[in-house]
Amino acid sequence: MSLSAATLLLPAPDAAWRVWKPRANASAEAVESPAETSHLGKPLIIGLPAASCRTIGLILPQTDSELLEQIIVTQLERRGFKLEQDSAGKNYRWHLLGTSAGQSVISVDLLADPFPQALAAEHASDYTAALRLAQLPAGHLVIVEEQGDLVLAASHQGKLYHSHIFAQAPLNEETLALEITLARLSLEADLGVGTIEGVALIGGSFDKTLATRLSDVIDLPTRIVAELAPNTALDTRSWTKMLPAGIRQAQTASVRRGKITRALILGGMLYLSLAFLAFAYLRYQEQRAAELAEEVALTSEPAAAVRKANERWKALAPAIEPKRYPLFLLAEINRIMPGSGIVIREFEVKGSEIEIRGEARDAQLAFQFIEDFKKNRVLSRYQWTAPRPELKGTTATFRAQGKLL
Repeated sequence: MSLSAATLLLPAPDAAWRVWKPRANASAEAVESPAETSHLGKPLIIGLPAASCRTIGLILPQTDSELLEQIIVTQLERRGFKLEQDSAGKNYRWHLLGTSAGQSVISVDLLADPFPQALAAEHASDYTAALRLAQLPAGHLVIVEEQGDLVLAASHQGKLYHSHIFAQAPLNEETLALEITLARLSLEADLGVGTIEGVALIGGSFDKTLATRLSDVIDLPTRIVAELAPNTALDTRSWTKMLPAGIRQAQTASVRRGKITRALILGGMLYLSLAFLAFAYLRYQEQRAAELAEEVALTSEPAAAVRKANERWKALAPAIEPKRYPLFLLAEINRIMPGSGIVIREFEVKGSEIEIRGEARDAQLAFQFIEDFKKNRVLSRYQWTAPRPELKGTTATFRAQGKLL
């Protein structure tokens, strides 16, 4: 995302904050605190003064970004800074500005700890150092007033490298000259001799003759610039989120609440959908039942006639079904009789029942004869029962009854 598409909130020289609308050439609105900017909408990027966001320059070996971040974290922790991060963001962010003498030029923004509650705005998309968003004059030390504090900043190729508060307004010329000289020596030790080419005094509160006097003292060209405009060409797409702990927690809770709300809404919609489907299915079943009842009513008379005809045919079955003719059944019995040892004394067919009485050579033969009924393709249609054969002398009297299944 380019800054031209975001609303910026930047500190003014006094205690106020200036609002820069997307693609605006000047700030036309001021607010007292970031909490009063909820009406501005998103994306909102808040540029913090040096009192709330430290900017530290580091010269480190060239390596891949993952290892470089580990080195940066180690360097910051050695200096006593407390680093925090979670899924919502971090309380620091580093920027690779370029290279110098084969080394990586790194600038790190680090939120103050504890972070001022007055600067916390839950609707903010991101935080950064205010001077990170400005167009800094390349090769110049910048002196700017941020809400009553005098801040010295240095850039590398026009990008913020380092900044710190060195005094309170109003300005003391001797203190200013000494601070510029010391900063120049320290920064040129990192970035190389000759990298500081001049000084820019930002704002209309500086005496117009101060630039001339200061140039003579520090032996650097000094000029006064009305204000630093935001760098609208700055691309923030690769930036990680830098947010105070309170805002990270609030945004995480908001995301969690959003997920729960969406889950509840989806659950409610699913419940209503199921209820509607159940109601629709019930209505369909009721309509289907009514239709079937009508069909049953329409077919009741024909069905009764069919049932009556079926009963008549069943009554006629012994007369019209060959397999139920007594002679046919007797022929099947004779077919399974052994060559000797069995005599049939009585054979009677009554409707769907058969009764057979006879004599056998012995009880075993009588039992086997009745068992053969159950294996016959015709006689097996009957359910056969037989009491134990009775022995009379040398013969066994047997009786078998079959009932059509």
